[in-house]
Amino acid sequence: MTPTERPFRPSSARPKARAVLALLTLAALVAGGGGRARPASAQEPVEQIVIGGVTPRFAVPECVPRTRDERTEAACRTITQVLRNDLRFPGLFQFVSDSLLTAMPPLDPAAPNFEDWQGIGARILVVTRAGLAGDELTVEARVYFVDSGQTMLARRYSGRPDNPRIFAHQASDDIMTLTQYQGVARTRIAFASDRDSTAERQSKELYIVDYDGFNPRRVTVNGSLNILPTWSPDGTSLGYVSYRRGTPLIFLARIFEGRSVPNVTGEREDTQAFAPAFSPDGSQIAFASNRSGNMDIWVANADGSEPRQITNTRAAETAPCWSPTGQEIAFTSNRTGTPQLWVMSAEGLNVRRLTTVGNYNDGCAWSPARQYGEIAYTARLESGGFDIAVIDLATRQVRQITRAHGSC
Repeated sequence: MTPTERPFRPSSARPKARAVLALLTLAALVAGGGGRARPASAQEPVEQIVIGGVTPRFAVPECVPRTRDERTEAACRTITQVLRNDLRFPGLFQFVSDSLLTAMPPLDPAAPNFEDWQGIGARILVVTRAGLAGDELTVEARVYFVDSGQTMLARRYSGRPDNPRIFAHQASDDIMTLTQYQGVARTRIAFASDRDSTAERQSKELYIVDYDGFNPRRVTVNGSLNILPTWSPDGTSLGYVSYRRGTPLIFLARIFEGRSVPNVTGEREDTQAFAPAFSPDGSQIAFASNRSGNMDIWVANADGSEPRQITNTRAAETAPCWSPTGQEIAFTSNRTGTPQLWVMSAEGLNVRRLTTVGNYNDGCAWSPARQYGEIAYTARLESGGFDIAVIDLATRQVRQITRAHGSC
């Protein structure tokens, strides 16, 4: 199988039924930390892990080093820890306890004794092995169905050894292809922080970080206020709002090229733009602008060309987010007095109110899973503070996600 070069693309955490065989034969390249993990081989799965009913118990024993040198053993320790954390993160599986794992006989990664693993109640066995050759680290991962001893997945990754975490992230996401869910271990989070601000110059800059909080990297360095980052669907760029020119304008950071595109939406000197959001296919960008004299929702091509206004009221309307189909846009409007979530077609038609619970609702994030139809947002509910809530679009039922832990 020939690896295909492509940039790092963060995947969404959307559950999705898929043809497992097709995904297992996809060659992926993971960028991060200066290293790359290249799948070099694959084996057809013989089973699929079904989430629901009796949850299968995973056994994830220690990674086995091919040689007993410190560098290889250190890489193995990292791979084991990160892989276990990655697989535990979704909360989908049960796991054999660490105490039972340490009591097991030494593992032969080439020929596991499946009776031993059956004896401690394991149904799925994840075996990893790592070896160093010069400046290249090779990691092998195999997933076995313990009851039959059949191989469900086989992968080999190779790349630079300076960041073994990426090999574990790759293996975790590959294992998740055996389920009806998509893994998030190789995704990254963009956020704004004042961690580099000084008393003399207050600022907020943008950063990206691995989904588990490791490997933070600063994106902007302009010493101004930079907020509201949003990923382009291909994961190569960040749209965001910056005050570096005095008023809020939308910029685009091409993070793998190390360059910035200013004022993407082409605002005039006396207008502002806010809250960018890319369409699911990346071809369009929705945003708020006051170029018509009032803050309304606009949609333009991703390069800012051909802007068109899709709301036109006296209310303040902002913070658009796209549906996973790209056919609808949710947004915040105070047209009924307090900020609430509304939804409309991508052309601005069929406008209707979504939220009625809470006196201040803002900042929608539409679930990318088409079959679930949910929107997460910031809500000021009965407690008086701001929390994260989720609304089911079919039933309009609201569930509160965070509770009494500051302002969320």
